[in-house]
Amino acid sequence: MEVSSRCRAHNLLLIGLAYAAVIAFGLYGRQFEPLTGDLTRIGWFAENEFGWTLPQRRFVPPLAAPATLDGRYDIIAVGDSFTAEEFNPGITWPHFLARDTGATIGIFDSGIDSLDRVLASPAWRDHPPAALIYEIVERSLVPEHRAGDAGRCLATIATPLPVLAIAPRDIAAQIVARPTSRGWDDWPASYAMNYLLENALRWWRGREATSAVRLEMGEAGLFSSRHDRGLLVYAEDFNKASWSMAEWRAAICDLARIQDRVEANGHTVFLAMIVPDKLTVYAPFLPDPRFAALSQLRLLDDIPSVNLVRVDRALDPRARVDLYLPDDTHWSSATHEMAAEMVLRALLERSVAHR
Repeated sequence: MEVSSRCRAHNLLLIGLAYAAVIAFGLYGRQFEPLTGDLTRIGWFAENEFGWTLPQRRFVPPLAAPATLDGRYDIIAVGDSFTAEEFNPGITWPHFLARDTGATIGIFDSGIDSLDRVLASPAWRDHPPAALIYEIVERSLVPEHRAGDAGRCLATIATPLPVLAIAPRDIAAQIVARPTSRGWDDWPASYAMNYLLENALRWWRGREATSAVRLEMGEAGLFSSRHDRGLLVYAEDFNKASWSMAEWRAAICDLARIQDRVEANGHTVFLAMIVPDKLTVYAPFLPDPRFAALSQLRLLDDIPSVNLVRVDRALDPRARVDLYLPDDTHWSSATHEMAAEMVLRALLERSVAHR
C-alpha cells in the first residue's frame, strides 16, 4: 500500500513537472512574434529580429488566376515562387501586371506544370497567348538549363507582333501588416523548444545548422527589420560557387532556344526574367568580397537577341528599403510592382501592348 502511494506520488510529480515545462516553454514562446518569413521559419530565427515593419500590399481576390492547361489567356506567366506564390496569393508581379493591363493572365507554377507541358498543351496550340513570360530564380538557372548549347546563343525566329489592348483596372491592393502579437490561446511550446535546440546546435557547431544562413552587412537601413544589418539568405544561394563558366554560358544560351520554341507559333512574344538570388543583390554590402563574385548574371549581356526583363539591373537596395523581405527569400510587394512595370514596358517596347 505504501509502495503504491509512493509510485502514485512519483507519477503525479512527473506529470506536474511535464505540465510546468509545457507552460514555461509556452510562456517563452509567446515572447516571439508569429512566423511569417520562409527564412526565419526554416532557419529558426526570430521574427522579433528579422520581421518586416513596412506595410505590404496584396490583391484580394487575386487578379491573376492559377492557370490550367486547357485555359485561354492573354498572357501566360510560367515561374517559380516569385511568380506562383502558393501560400499567400495576390502578392506577386502577375497580379500587378493584370491590374495595369486589364489582361487575363494565367499563372503556371513551373514546379507543377513545366514550360514543356505548357507548350505541349492543346490550348497553347489552339489559343496561343500574346505573350509568355518565363521567370526563374538565379539559384535554379544552371541546374535547370545546364544542358543548353553554349554555341547557340542567338535567337533566330522573328519576334511576332500580336496586338494586346491595355485597359487598366481601377482596383486597389489591400494593405497588409505583419502580425506581431499572439492570441490568448496561442502558447507555442513546441516552437520554443525547437528554437532553443536549433540555436544551441548553431552555437555548438560554430556554423549554421539549417538551410538558412545569417550574415552581417556593413551598412544599416537596407531593411525595415529591427536588426537591419542582418541578412538572411537561402543556403542554396551559395551553390553558384560550384558552377563553371561553361555551365553559366550554356544555361544562359538556352534562353535563346526557348525563345525560338515559344515564338515559332507566330503569335506569342517570349520574355525571360531571371530573378537574382537575395545573396547576389546584397553581396556588395557584405565584408567578404568573394560573395559578390559568385553571380555571373552579367553574361545576360551576351544574348541581345533574347527578350529579357533585366530586373537584375534594377534592384538597388539603397534605392528601396525591403527590396527583398528581411525574413524571406522573396521580394516585397513594392518590388513585385516594379517588376510588373518592367514587364509592361517590355511589352510596349515590342509593340505587343498598346495603350
